[in-house]
Amino acid sequence: MASLAMKRIVICGLKSDRKAILEALQRLGTIEVRNFIEEDDVFRKNRMPISAAEFERGIHDAESAIEILTELDGEKTGGLLSSFKGRDVVDIEKYDNFKKEYLDVQGAVTSILKNNKEIAEKKAEILKCTQQIEMLEPWKALDISLDFRGTAQTSAFIGALPKEMGLDEIYTGIAENTSAEVSIDIISKNKEQTCIMAVCGKDDTADVTSALRAMGFAYPSVNTSLPPVEEKERLQARIAECEKDIETLTQKILACDDKKPQIKFMRDYLCIREEKYSVINSLPQSEHAFVLTGYTPEKYLPKLEKALGKYDVSIETEDPAEDEDVPVLLSNNAFSESVQGVVESYALPTKTEVDPSFLISLFYFVFFGFMLSDAAIGLLIFLGALILLLTNKNMEIGLKRNVKLFMFGGISAMFWGVMFGSYFGDMITVVSGEFFGKALIVKPVWLDMQSHPMTVLTLALGFGLLHIFTGMGVAAYQFLKQKDLQGFLFDVITWYVVLIGLILKALSMQMIMNILFDGRSPIIPAKVGDIGLYAAGVGCIVLIIFAGRSSKNPLKRLLKGVYAVYGITGYLSDLLSYSRLLALGLATGVISSVANMIGTMFGSGVVKVIVYIIVFIIINLINIGINTLGAYVHTNRLQYVEFFGRFYEGGSRPFEPYSIKTKFYKFKETEQ
Repeated sequence: MASLAMKRIVICGLKSDRKAILEALQRLGTIEVRNFIEEDDVFRKNRMPISAAEFERGIHDAESAIEILTELDGEKTGGLLSSFKGRDVVDIEKYDNFKKEYLDVQGAVTSILKNNKEIAEKKAEILKCTQQIEMLEPWKALDISLDFRGTAQTSAFIGALPKEMGLDEIYTGIAENTSAEVSIDIISKNKEQTCIMAVCGKDDTADVTSALRAMGFAYPSVNTSLPPVEEKERLQARIAECEKDIETLTQKILACDDKKPQIKFMRDYLCIREEKYSVINSLPQSEHAFVLTGYTPEKYLPKLEKALGKYDVSIETEDPAEDEDVPVLLSNNAFSESVQGVVESYALPTKTEVDPSFLISLFYFVFFGFMLSDAAIGLLIFLGALILLLTNKNMEIGLKRNVKLFMFGGISAMFWGVMFGSYFGDMITVVSGEFFGKALIVKPVWLDMQSHPMTVLTLALGFGLLHIFTGMGVAAYQFLKQKDLQGFLFDVITWYVVLIGLILKALSMQMIMNILFDGRSPIIPAKVGDIGLYAAGVGCIVLIIFAGRSSKNPLKRLLKGVYAVYGITGYLSDLLSYSRLLALGLATGVISSVANMIGTMFGSGVVKVIVYIIVFIIINLINIGINTLGAYVHTNRLQYVEFFGRFYEGGSRPFEPYSIKTKFYKFKETEQ
């Protein structure tokens, strides 16, 4: 369990080799570039003419083109399982040679985006025409244009009133506002509006306009010089024309579908170049040389020196300063690295803290399997994870760790399922008895969890106590590493004395034995229990005196000490948290047993078999989903709260190397 030791590194090379050196370092991916050197008269940062915005625009265009092609060609993403596939592996020579294809692929991207823009414009026009046709519908009985406003002697008003009205109501409304003679024709009407045409003499135009306005009259929002029926036909013809254009443009885009792999590579190619040029722009450079500084794990120095051996470079390393913000990179064995994601999702350890991954792995899978405690479910989880690992060799490292986590968790669930005799609950007994006439009893290797819950609870609390004590032990180690003898004695050892003393006393009491050990005689003699109680009392006194040692005020120091002793309740509540091991373990088996019971309650013969299979599959799929998620979440919680709370703070930043960061492809030379 370790965080890799970091070194500050300074690489000085010839400017003529800069491109080759930076590409070699990018492929290696072992240096986090950090600028430690100030600019001066000799070394300055020389901004390249290519800006980050240009790369970002190219990346965005490539991604847009890929999205357009994927939508049009109906390519399926593969769903959840496709995420396990990982990126395709290609030779690094493809990157080196891609500049020969770049202009051709860029032209395809430009064409795709241009045609797609025209398609969007055509679709917008179709929508506009469709809306205009809908607005023309109430006027289809009108045989003149909607923008007709009268003759030399008359004025015409074509528009709508804001509600359903009859002729009498319209004439009455106009008469209330003007005495002018008006001729009204209703074109159409519904609950929302009444479409009319009103005609009056030229001299009465102003009065009739005011009268209609008072009634809420409004002209149509469609402006056309054609009668509605003819305008509708024109719009429909335009829609057909746009649809034909869209089909033509779509075919032009699909003609570029065979270039989708190259477009994907172009996207990654630009990402690589963007990363490289961002580093170039940050490097102090003279007329003939450049300097690159940063951090690198000491473990990777030989590989780095070998990669740069053919160039005229100077490589110097040194230990970072104590107060330096050094990045953290975790390194663990194949078993423990599966829980690195659990640690990283909480916080990376500081320079003074240990990497807890190894210790977490020792407890994590015990707890995970205990919470499932079913051999059949564990076997399914194990096989599912194993198949994913074997069939997806290019799976991303982070996802691979998570799959391995569930694979090891499945093994643990199989072990505890055998110990407690659970195989989809009591499926073997029920199926053999209901469908084969003779119940086959599968005895647990140890005991039946449902019949002996208190014994299992005792085991769970024992695991919890060991977990907590291990966390305290790590805290003691860290205090010694920091040469903090007072912290070691008063913040850890004293608590060991208090807690172990109380445990000895509890195990000497018949009441506790009745609760946790089915009434057996006390494990610890009464005298040893009394000694434990006295030791706990002495420990509490020490805590009262020294727990608040950081305060110079005697009263504050005493109060802090008393409050520290009150922390015993925190240890008790943390210990009781491990009862969830029993609760979730029981839930898994009980739900499966309920599925077995319900499945055999209906029908007979073949019908009963079919009903059982359906009920069994549905309920157990839900059971696996809920309880696997529950085991994962609650196991993480026990690490974050009960374990990390003893020694761990975290807060370091992750190691972010200058490397090839791609989405669709990865290169053979980058694999480590």
